[in-house]
Amino acid sequence: MKYLNFLITSGTEAVGIETFYFPVPCRGVVKSQKVVFDTIVAVDDTVDIQRDTTSVNLATTTVVTAGVIKKGTADTTNKDLIFDPDSTTEAYKMLKIVISELETANTVVGITIEYDNSASVKQDASEA
Repeated sequence: MKYLNFLITSGTEAVGIETFYFPVPCRGVVKSQKVVFDTIVAVDDTVDIQRDTTSVNLATTTVVTAGVIKKGTADTTNKDLIFDPDSTTEAYKMLKIVISELETANTVVGITIEYDNSASVKQDASEA
């Protein structure tokens, strides 16, 4: 298990969501995420970890207090999508982090991702 930590300054755009890309260190899956903001945010602000355009883990704020840790929820269908730096598909080589439009400009967002680097592929036994 690896823990990936990010500090992102979000809310620098005039309006709208912001997207950040980070290369994965090794083959693996996102097991969980924790998010904290340095300022007050609105209820229902989100931090979405995606592979390409598919959500694998989504954290949605339920309080508007700075410094409260919010745990993400794994997508029931796509939680085990594999990220791989050796993939032939560019979008599978990186974590895509999408942050909803925030009320306060230059909000620092702390993100800790629990990354399972023991991802394996299930394969049926082959009979010779």
